[in-house]
Order: sequence, then C-alpha cells, then structure tokens
Amino acid sequence: MIPALDCMIETGAQMGAQEFVIGMAHRGRLNVLRHTFGKKAEHILTEFEGAYKTDTSMGEGDVKYHKGYSSDLTTRHGNKVHLSLASNPSHLEFINPVIEGVARAKQAQRKDRDRSQVIPIAIHGDAAFAGQGVCYETLNLSQLEGYRTGGTLHIIVNNQVGFTTSPHHGRSTSYSTDLAKMLEVPIFHVNGDDAEALWYVSRLCVEYRQKFKKDVFIDLVCYRKHGHNEGDEPSFTQPLLYKKIKGHPSPREVYAKKLADNGVVSSAEAAESVQSITQSLTEAQARTKAESPTPFVSVFEGVWKSLRRPQEDELFKTVKTSVDEKKLKEIAEKINHLPSTFHIHSKLTRFFEARLKAIQDGKGIDWGNGEALAFGSIVAEGFPVRVSGQDAGRGTFTHRHSELHDFENGQTYLPLNHISEDQAPFEVYNSHLSESGVLGFEYGYSIADPNTLVIWEAQFGDFANGAQVIIDQFISSSESKWQRMSGLTLLLPHGFEGQGPEHSSARLERFLQLCGKNNMSVCNLTTPAQLFHALRRQLKRDFRKPLVIMSPKKLLRYPAAVSELKDFTSGAFQEAMDDPAFSNAKDASSVKKVILCSGKVYYDLIAARDEKKKNGIAVVRVEQIYPWPAGLLAQILSRYPKAELVWAQEEPRNMGAWSFVFNTWGGGFDLFQDKVGGRPIRYVGREVCAAPAVGSHKLHENEQAELIEKALS
Repeated sequence: MIPALDCMIETGAQMGAQEFVIGMAHRGRLNVLRHTFGKKAEHILTEFEGAYKTDTSMGEGDVKYHKGYSSDLTTRHGNKVHLSLASNPSHLEFINPVIEGVARAKQAQRKDRDRSQVIPIAIHGDAAFAGQGVCYETLNLSQLEGYRTGGTLHIIVNNQVGFTTSPHHGRSTSYSTDLAKMLEVPIFHVNGDDAEALWYVSRLCVEYRQKFKKDVFIDLVCYRKHGHNEGDEPSFTQPLLYKKIKGHPSPREVYAKKLADNGVVSSAEAAESVQSITQSLTEAQARTKAESPTPFVSVFEGVWKSLRRPQEDELFKTVKTSVDEKKLKEIAEKINHLPSTFHIHSKLTRFFEARLKAIQDGKGIDWGNGEALAFGSIVAEGFPVRVSGQDAGRGTFTHRHSELHDFENGQTYLPLNHISEDQAPFEVYNSHLSESGVLGFEYGYSIADPNTLVIWEAQFGDFANGAQVIIDQFISSSESKWQRMSGLTLLLPHGFEGQGPEHSSARLERFLQLCGKNNMSVCNLTTPAQLFHALRRQLKRDFRKPLVIMSPKKLLRYPAAVSELKDFTSGAFQEAMDDPAFSNAKDASSVKKVILCSGKVYYDLIAARDEKKKNGIAVVRVEQIYPWPAGLLAQILSRYPKAELVWAQEEPRNMGAWSFVFNTWGGGFDLFQDKVGGRPIRYVGREVCAAPAVGSHKLHENEQAELIEKALS
C-alpha cells in the first residue's frame, strides 16, 4: 500500500495535483505517517512510550492510530504537494464523507473549478467497505453537484477477513468492491504480492481520475499477517487460512527475491536495507526514551492562523453582530427583487413583497426573513455561506425559498448571490436522502474552511439520529480528541405540535449529554433576531465552536414570533432573556413565580398567562442552554428575590433539557446554587415517556394544556 500511495502522489503531482486528502482506518496508519507523510519516528514513538508529562488542558486526546497529520513534501520530479491525513474514530468508514467535505472546501479555497488540484484518497477495509452503509451514502455523493470532488482514489485493503468474520459471513456479493459497481467506474483487482502490478494500476487510476473526474477503485487482494491486533490469536477462528499465512513470505520478501533473480538488487543489499532502517528506528526509540519529548501537535496553521482557543470566560463575551440599518435595507431590496425576465410562482410574488415590506416598515420580520438577512449580511461582508440538507433550498416548511425555479423554463435563481459584485458566494444544496453521509461531508467542509458559514439542516430534527456517529465522534469531540475546531451549524426542527413521536423532538437531551469543556453551543431560540445574531456570531468570534439550534416549525409563521428591525441593527445575541412585561423594578418586586423555559413553549405560557391574567408570573427564556449562562441568569433572577422558580418544558421529564438543568442548578455540578441564593427549582412538563411524543393530536392538545395549567397554577 505504501508504494501505491507513493505512486498516486507522484503521478497526481505530475498531472497538476497540489493537495491530497487521505482518509483511512487503523491498519497501516503508522507506516503511512512515517513513510508517506514523513512524520518523524521520534514523534510516533513518543506517543507509544508515554514518558512525557500528560494533562487534559487541551482535551482528552485520542489513541495513536486515530490521529491525523499534515505535511508538505517535494516529489521526485520536484513538484511540491501538501498531504493531509484526517483524524478518525474507531467507527469504520465514517471518515469517508469527511475527507470528501475537506477536499471540496480546499478546492473552493484554491478556486479549483475542474477539481484537478485536490485529490481525495480513501483507504478501506474489505469487510467494512462491504458492510458499512456510510460507504453507499458517500459514493452516492460523488456525482452530485453540491458534493462532487472530481473523483476519489479508493484502495480496498482486502485482508479476506473482518476481525474474526470470514467473507462468506460478511457479504452477499462475490467481491467486497461490488458496491462500487453502482458508479460504473473501473475496479482493478490486484495481487498484493505483485508490487509492480500495483504500481502500474495506481498510476492508471490517477490518470483515469484526472481525465474523467470520477472515482476509481483498487481491490488490493492481500492478507492480515497477525490477528486483529498484534496480541490477538487469529488461528482460533481461521486456522487453515493462518496456517497458509504463517508460511507465506511477506510482500517485501517476494519483491526482494524478484529483484535478486533479475540481478537488480542482491539479497545481501536487500538485507542491508532492512537492517539500516531497523537501526534508524531503534536509535529514534532510544532518543525518545532519553529525551521524553512532548508529542507533536499541529494546530492553527494555514487558514486557521487568525483563530485561537478561547478562555472559558470569553465564551460569553459580547460580539458585535448587529448591522447598520441602511445596509440591511439595501440587502433586503436586493434579495427580494427578481429580474423582470424571471417567471416566479404567483404565490411567491406576495411572499417576497411581504418580506420587503416588513423590513421597510421595521416590524413583523419573521423567521425566514431574519435568516435571509443573516445570510445576506454575511455574504455581503465577504464570508461564504453553504447550506445543505434534505429540501434545504425551499425549506421543508416552505419558509426559506433561497433557491427559486422559473415557472416557465425551470431555470434556477438564487437572490442571495445578487447583492453586490464583490460579495462572497451563497450556496444551497438539496442533498440526497442521507443524514450520516451528508452531515459527515459538511463537518469535513467546516474543519477545512473556518471562514465559511457551513450549515446542515435536518428535514425534521428527529432524523439527525441517523447521523449519530458523526455527532458523537466528530462534531462534539473533535476539538478535545484531535484539536480540530469546527464552526458547523446544525438546524434541527424541534417542537411539540401534535405531529407524533417522530416529527417532534430533535433529541435536545442527547446533545446536552454530549456537552462538556465548552465543546459546542446548544440553543433553542425564540425570535428571528436571535437567529440572526447567533448565525453571525459563528463567524465574528476569533474561535470556532459547533452550533446546534433546535429550530422551529410552528414559530416560522407564528404572529408573535417576530422581530423589529431595531433588533437587528442594535444589540447582540442574548443567552437568556428576561420577561419584557417586568422591565420596571417595581413590577418585578411583585413577582411570585418565575417560569424558566426554552423555545416554543414560551409563547404558549405567555398567551395563557395573559389570557388568565396571572399577573404575578414572569417567564424567562434560556436561549442558549449550553454553555449554561449562569451569570446572566443570576443577574435576571436577582430581580425576583422572593419568587418560586419553575422549569417548564414540552418534552417528557426524561428528555429535553430538564436533566441538564437540574444537574447544573445544584443537583449535580453545583455550579449555580450560590448564585440564586439556594432557591430550589421545580419541574413542570410531561412525565417520563418511552417515545418523545404521543401519536394523537387530540391527546397532545390535552397534555399541552395540562402542562401550561400546571406551570401557571
């Protein structure tokens, strides 16, 4: 495999490639790092010896064979290339969509429109490639407009066994590569003992990729010398196979004999070469033991140079995200006027007229309008925006309409790309019906380009659990494990409106359970202006964190869930919001109960309170649940010193934010108790459930009315 990679890089560089993005699992990784990337043996061995001083100030870290690396090298023909090996978890093959996203971002940065300068290389295992569904999801991206990278070079390291599972138990096809037949591209089956055949095919693969801009596959038929790891005993489960392997010469020995037989390199010279390299590694190990150097970590280089790792107190530092009124009105004029030659659907004419009027009047700006202002202001300031997901162009709930289709000829028009000549691009793509593959792609894009607002939108928030591996192993933990920041934003429609158990919950509780060490922001917003400031904050801070938004459904058109223009032209994102009905200190002193909540339920509580004239109740919104705004909430609650405190939520007791809030309040972490004078907080909401919501709309209405009544009583 090492000579194959060497050939691909050498040939690719001769044909115009300047970068290679590589994704692979564990087997062979250390050799790739040493012999392909040129990582110093001392740096690799240091991680194994473990003699250096350890701490968790930069995160938990990860095992040696998960870590990524990058380097610059000069090929034998004098071409300079940059190599990137992506960090990956133990979850096999999930790195595939990530490297595609990384490659796409790098192509955009280089303005590599024919996609010849950046080449992704994916190295698979035979059992994993045949078995993991994310492989299909990723291959299906290869020729899609919003995701194509000009072809990927695939190497299937065919060990003819998956841990202890034989091929006839691991797949229903003749070859492990049969999945790739869906793309109608070349698949080369190569004997791993024939180094020169592999070299020839590797060169052919690069030539094919550069000419046709399609994927190409090598099925490298070989074997696994040891068991699943060096301490495993493979003959327990494959006794006959490993009897053959034990007596079989290695590929190096096979090739050395061939060279000796042809009089190219003598057996003695081959043995001397092995001895020399072994000696250099032994010396490197000795230096490592003697010097105990700290492992080498490369962060904040290249496009990340202007960014840094923030201190904890900086996470709540106010960032200027407001935009001048004149500028916003100019943007609104541009994105709500269409060319006279464009034939728009008659219903959409009124849609854009209403949007523009709301901004001109300075009031009644709804969710989609606020989002459009955020996107427009971001691209106008030179930051690209990329939005993708199922039905992202129009929006699942018909609120976005960022991509328009001519009613007579079907041609598309993106108003956000017609603000000014020097603006950055706005891209929106309807993805194929995939969560894991597409979210992995967008995560990869975000770690390669911190200066683009990258957004993935779930069709419904519930469907994000189809990408749980990407959320768990990459988005929430990549900074702590691999020192890799991401500014990826997730829009996950969430809210209980009687639509049943699979169209109600984005599983807020799961994201909060993943929160720690300020690894990401989790928000449940109530106004379009808050969305505007939250999205702009992603690019205005000098660090990057993933942002998870429980985005609305009902609130998209709810008459009360609107903002005024002044909310966009002044102020900033508010992690928590006091009740505007008690802005007067005298009124606040009379409050007997404070209901804290997050998201849509706020409007239900306010409407019921006002209808029932429950004047002594304040409703406080927690807009950002993590990082928990303890200081700001303490400041707000100090205005209501005698009030009873209640947490109200729509979700069942064992879901939603309650467990997190209770622990944060003092039940677990003891972070908040002193700041609110030791006042207890009571839960109001649905009781413990197995499914997030009921299937009957009538039952939902009864439950909702009951929890609102409980909160106010």
